Amino acid sequence: MSIQILSNLNYPIGNIINQELQNAQSARIAIAFLKYSGIKVIEKSLDQCLKNNGSVEIIAGLDFKTTDPQSMHYLIQLQKSTPNLKFYCYGDKDVNKNNIVFHPKIYLFQGKRETTGIVGSTNLTGGGLMTNFEANVIFKESKPLYFSQLEAIYNSVKFTDSVFSPDEEYLTGYSDVYKAFLQNEKNANQDKGVQEVIKQIQKREQFLPGTVPSIKSLIIQIIKEQQSKGIEFVPLQIIYEEVERLVTEKNLVYKMDTFRNSIRGELNKHESKSIHPDNMNLFVRLPDQKGFYSLTDKGKIYEGR
Repeated sequence: MSIQILSNLNYPIGNIINQELQNAQSARIAIAFLKYSGIKVIEKSLDQCLKNNGSVEIIAGLDFKTTDPQSMHYLIQLQKSTPNLKFYCYGDKDVNKNNIVFHPKIYLFQGKRETTGIVGSTNLTGGGLMTNFEANVIFKESKPLYFSQLEAIYNSVKFTDSVFSPDEEYLTGYSDVYKAFLQNEKNANQDKGVQEVIKQIQKREQFLPGTVPSIKSLIIQIIKEQQSKGIEFVPLQIIYEEVERLVTEKNLVYKMDTFRNSIRGELNKHESKSIHPDNMNLFVRLPDQKGFYSLTDKGKIYEGR
């Protein structure tokens, strides 16, 4: 095992990432910010890795609207023609179920004989990779120890309800929001038109593919399972217990100390009589009795995340 600590003043971390990416059998990257300037730095190495049948995953954060649309468009298009590339986004703190700002900088590379992990301050941007004052730790191992620990952290990011795969329709709305925030973040936060676009793209997220099922889709699964046993209206307590069981079985990552509140929130939001603006009309309560839920016609055919 070898460990290095580098700043871009010693040697640009982008050079290390390019070297590793060119020879990687798999590469996984989770970064808070993604810029097209960063894509240009690694573009040739990324292309070589994919042509060598290497698999690549990139997860980019959307908090603060800093990830730029051009980089997203590039990866969305490349993903269409290259099945061994997976591009995901991590939803805003305001709407994700973990209530956290997404801020990691993780790079994982697996080669034929060794693994390389990089963790530090570098986002996938031109400045972060080449010219900013950054600090990163690089560890190479033939028997992965630290790599495995960092891999577990990466997986805890990947397998959450907040991760989704954006498409061109989503990107159209996001681009408008990005431009507004770029011009004046304070005004964008107060502009009703911009806030309405944000709501629309957040709704779009719910129907885009992700890596794990959402809470509402887990609730639907449990209600269907109970109905197959002859229970038409399922008690809330059973929904709590069975959804928690699924989360444990699937190793999903949620904020568990308030998880039942999240379950109840999804039931209330999408209940047939709810006046919530984002109501999908998925659940119906037992008349004249609280705490028992069934599915509406829309809930029975729901196929979103």
